[in-house]
Parts: sequence; C-alpha cells; structure tokens
Amino acid sequence: MTDITPQEYAIYDEISRLGASLWESSKKIVGLNSDPKMTSVMLFKRLWSNHRGYTLLHNNSLPLESDIILRSGVENAICIAANYRLREEFTVLIQMDVLATTLGQIKTNREDVPDDLLRDQETFIRNVTAKLPEGKKPAYLNWKKLAELGQVPQLYKDYRTLSSGSAHVTGMSIIRGVVDADGAGLDTQDELNNLEKRLHLMMMAGTTLLGSCLHSRVIEDNKHAMAAEKLKNKLNEISKHWL
Repeated sequence: MTDITPQEYAIYDEISRLGASLWESSKKIVGLNSDPKMTSVMLFKRLWSNHRGYTLLHNNSLPLESDIILRSGVENAICIAANYRLREEFTVLIQMDVLATTLGQIKTNREDVPDDLLRDQETFIRNVTAKLPEGKKPAYLNWKKLAELGQVPQLYKDYRTLSSGSAHVTGMSIIRGVVDADGAGLDTQDELNNLEKRLHLMMMAGTTLLGSCLHSRVIEDNKHAMAAEKLKNKLNEISKHWL
C-alpha cells in the first residue's frame, strides 16, 4: 500500500500540535546565544518553520519543493541532536563554521566588497577567533560527523537520500518522472511517487518529533518532553506496518 493512512495523517497532526505548543514555550526563554539552551531554541525555530513550510508544500502537491524544505529540517534536527549531546562543544563548532563561511565570502567577494565592510569582516574574524579554544580553527559543519556525535545516523542517511534524489540537481534527480515515449512505466512512476509522498511525510514527522524530544530536554521542559516520548512510542507502533 502506497497511500497515506488515516493513522499516519493523525500522528502527523499530533506532532504538528506538539511542535506548535513547544515553540510557544520556547519563545519565553531568554539568554546568551552562547548558552546551549538558546542554541537549541534557535535551531528549533528553524525546524518548526521547516515543518510548517513542508506541510504547506506537501498539501499543495509540490514534492520537489517540499523535499528541499524536508532536507533543511533534517539538517536542523541533526544540529539539535549534536547540541543535545555536546552542549558547549557544539557552540564552538558553530563558531568555527561562522569563521569558515565568513572567510569564504571574503575570498569570493574581495574585489566587490567596499573597503570599510571588508575591514569590519576582518575585525569580526579576529574577535571570534580570539574566543575559540586553543587549537581550534575555521571549519565548515560536517553533517556525517555531526550525526555521529548526535547519535542520529539515520538522519544522515535521510540527508544523503534527499540530497541525491531530489533536493540537489543531480543526474538522479533530473530524471525523476521520466518515462518511455510510449508512456511505458507511467503507472510505476505514479506508484513510486505516492510511496515517496507517504514516506517523506513520515520522515518529516519523525524528524520534527526527534527534534522536539531533544530540544524539550535541553530547555528542561518536562511537559513537552513527556508528550514527545508518548508520541514517539505511538509513531514506533505505526512504523511497524511500513515493512
């Protein structure tokens, strides 16, 4: 069966309501952006936005666009998991990524950027570099490594699948939906599209639920943490029928 079941729609709606409630609770938290709690809030804000955007695109039958948003959600969930496990160490990784990104922008746009803006960027780099622990240097986030550190290897598999199959322009993604001149394979393509629509809806559900579960623990929101655990058990039961 490739169609989305009533139980799957129902669990997705429950996870959506949990996400909305958790975000309202998260908005009340204040602190420095170096605090792992605030880092988690910033990441969950993005994940919750991804969830809402994905839902809108999915409901309007825009699979390519929804997959792009889903991939972004997976990235945010990977970061939430890494922040949950590493706390202050994850903040350092973010700072290293900021430096790598800024240096890359300077290198690419040096001839087009006004001198005063260039000086501001170089000052920013010196200030951030001075705050890094000894031996740390600019480095982009490594999604595979982050997923390992966050103990969420399945999210990295989802990330790679979405990257190659739809979210990025690849040889595989651009031939999606292509059939023979006589229309042969059209029925198979329709069945595969329906199956993917179902699987990706559940992927978004699982991604948001995982992010909600770990984020609520970081911000010490026991009410939402308990609600997330109950939904996780419920989703695990539903997933037994996917095999």
